[in-house]
Amino acid sequence: MGYRAFFEHVTGHAPYPYQQALGEGAWPDLIDIPTGLGKTAAVGLAWLYRRSIGDPRTPRRLVWCLPMRSLVEQTHANFKSWVEAAASSFETPPTVNMLMGGAQELDWATHPERDAVIIGTQDMLISRALMRGYGMSRYAWPMHFAWLHNDALWIFDETQLMGVSVPTSAQLDAFRKALGTAYPSHSVWMSATLSDDLLNTVDHPAPDEGWRTHQLGALDHEHDAVLMRTGATKALHKASVTLDRDAAKKGKDLDALAASIIDEHIDDSLTLVVVNRVNRAQQLFEELQKIAGEVPVTLLHSRFRGADRRRHAEALHQEGGRIIVATQVIEAGVDISARTLFTELAPWPSFVQRVGRCNRYGEFADARVFWIDLEAQNEKDGDVLLPYTFEELNEARAILRDLDDVGPASVSAIDWQPAQTIYPILRRRDLLELFDTTADLSGNDLDVSRYIRDGDDTDVSFFWREIADERPADDLQAPNADELCRVSLGQARDFAANKKTSVWGFDTVDGCWRKLNKNNPPRSGDVVLVDAASGGYTPELGFVGPPKRKFEPVPDFSLNAAASSLEDIAEDPRTYVGGWLTLAQHSADVVDATKDLADTLQLPEQWQGWLKEAARWHDVGKAHPVFQQMLLTPRKGSDEPPANPNTLWAKSDHRRGKASRPYFRHELASALAYLAGAPPGRDTNAVAYLIAAHHGKVRLSIRSLPAEVPPEDGRLFARGVHQGDALPAITFADGSTLEATTLDLSPMRLGPNSWLERCLDLRDAPELGPFRLALLESLLRLADHRASALADHDQEAR
Repeated sequence: MGYRAFFEHVTGHAPYPYQQALGEGAWPDLIDIPTGLGKTAAVGLAWLYRRSIGDPRTPRRLVWCLPMRSLVEQTHANFKSWVEAAASSFETPPTVNMLMGGAQELDWATHPERDAVIIGTQDMLISRALMRGYGMSRYAWPMHFAWLHNDALWIFDETQLMGVSVPTSAQLDAFRKALGTAYPSHSVWMSATLSDDLLNTVDHPAPDEGWRTHQLGALDHEHDAVLMRTGATKALHKASVTLDRDAAKKGKDLDALAASIIDEHIDDSLTLVVVNRVNRAQQLFEELQKIAGEVPVTLLHSRFRGADRRRHAEALHQEGGRIIVATQVIEAGVDISARTLFTELAPWPSFVQRVGRCNRYGEFADARVFWIDLEAQNEKDGDVLLPYTFEELNEARAILRDLDDVGPASVSAIDWQPAQTIYPILRRRDLLELFDTTADLSGNDLDVSRYIRDGDDTDVSFFWREIADERPADDLQAPNADELCRVSLGQARDFAANKKTSVWGFDTVDGCWRKLNKNNPPRSGDVVLVDAASGGYTPELGFVGPPKRKFEPVPDFSLNAAASSLEDIAEDPRTYVGGWLTLAQHSADVVDATKDLADTLQLPEQWQGWLKEAARWHDVGKAHPVFQQMLLTPRKGSDEPPANPNTLWAKSDHRRGKASRPYFRHELASALAYLAGAPPGRDTNAVAYLIAAHHGKVRLSIRSLPAEVPPEDGRLFARGVHQGDALPAITFADGSTLEATTLDLSPMRLGPNSWLERCLDLRDAPELGPFRLALLESLLRLADHRASALADHDQEAR
């Protein structure tokens, strides 16, 4: 079927001419289309159609990056329905995955050979593209990095709200082209108020002929629906109430504003109220509830748990008269049409987005917009101005004073140019440095927040649990997405510093919870545990700060199918598969899984050779006496018969105790065993790196950790492996034998032929580079996962 027929089959209506052109032409760089005309469907269905016909220009992963969570949920629902309608056009339909922190839909990460749509916020997606994924196991960073840079079509939607993420995304696009990827990737930036200045970066300069931009054409303007939307009128009035510093700090005049909103509300219609600060939205919501009578009032902002946010968002699409009080979460992409809109003064691009939620389809002849002035004396009036600047609001005020209508025609006639903003620029050396995921000696990482959100707009995720003892249990179940509540970094630090609160962060090195406070504050992207007794949240208002009432956590953890305890550096959860499996058999299973992946993805012959050799060797370090002793040690109090101690095992029937040497990493022993007998050269280095990196815990750096116990004789040691440790002889499933091996840790020393030097040679090789290298290490890791899952399934079948 042709594209037009495909579009009609999926959506039930014909495409606009610009939508059809997008489905049939080359991918542009920029999409500049007015609000309400189906940009999401235009790109989404074009990608679906092209993948259904096997278009080689179209990557298999569609990565949809959005500035806020509310847009993610709406876009996710749209794609679910489109993929379901288009399923008959695919042998295997694409998966649709949502990425917002907590337990996520991860089909895209476990099946990278399949077509997938990945929809997420800029925090979640760009942090992963920088190898520092927020809200996930640090040891899975390389896998997400690999899939998001190779064979990925990135769509940056509503770029006017993304700030520093726009130049960061442009730099990443440039680095993919310069450093090379295993499969082609492409980026598209789109917005109804598009400014391309931020895309013109040091490594991503504008082409001489300009960016390829997709816009409405003459044929589009002949459509009645387009004419209604672009010709809609929205009468502009200044609200009768002006808010000042007292309103910002004490809620003064919010009762008068609430009364004005009730007076202007039209029965049986939607009145939308947009304010700039969450605390002001909460206060105004409470004032409206007092006087609204039978008119339903709903509060929407970004500081709700997932389940509560969805419940509040139901009001967006209900029928009848209602009032919705919202923050910037309503600015873009939300498909609603209010008859009456109140909005606080905001920067001109944000104001344009807000009025786009009023008379969106041109269905009202009497639509009205009331702008609420904010009275600030200077830049020091932060309580009034934030999150904007004195200059931005003055500029918008000057424009609004000369307008009596803010319909699309009036808005497009405004000659407005954004002020130049100086953002931190991700440089090539920064990206290369981020490829090393080793934490510093205090367990901290390079902070990437400055490349993701503007300085005052970084977040932490809170979740609340009952903590019965003095500290949380180290095996506490990881949170599911519905438990998480986004909190600004400043608020999170203030909350943790409060002496009445109990706030905790998980130490991924030592595998325990550590108290967060003024001296050990939360960091951007952290997932933070709060004792339920500390309060700070209500289902109706969202996050409210230090204690007001006790909070009850989400009780239904079955929502998170992948719920587990948080993983530390010593954990190997896939070692425990419900039954005993020999090292020889598991190695053979991983080799087979590697061959299947390599064939499916049609990898180059050299890469296939590296992966197969690494798969064969990846777990020989489990023959180490420390690992075997751990597997063979019965559970405390168990009277079960031990497994055969004369057999080398890779998997056991259940979780055992910790290894006798803290932080023991079998994959380091495996890599050292391989190096002991392999000739020098890049092929050897590549295989050794893939072996070491297959759990994400030993990569570019080999060093000991502070709590390790050194050998008494002063030998080198790192990650539980000691210089001179011996591995016994190993017989593989094919009958071949690896002789007993003595491990040499000298590569951990800096200098010529060191481990670090070998890894940097791979990372910086023109024919390999960071994106391809991450793909290869992730494929071996995935093959190991699949082989372990097969063993687990076999045990269940028995």
